[in-house]
Amino acid sequence: MDEFDYIIFDDDEEEIDENDEFKLAEIYKLATKLIRLLDELKSNELREAASLMLIREIVGDDRVLLGLASKMLQDISFGVEDEDYVS
Repeated sequence: MDEFDYIIFDDDEEEIDENDEFKLAEIYKLATKLIRLLDELKSNELREAASLMLIREIVGDDRVLLGLASKMLQDISFGVEDEDYVS
């Protein structure tokens, strides 16, 4: 799980299941592949539409995730970095 070394877990938090670590690594591989495929699209309109479609699919009806994503996008647009979005 080298890709996620930046995530710090306190001793008080729940332990990460080995199966969850595998799933997280698989999600990272798939996300990396999706980003590479998006970058290879020649049409800006298609790239933007596909990116927005992915965001909509990921967020779905989860209001908490929608709020976190909105805050993160707002911070990105204003140049704010090093913000913790997950407790």
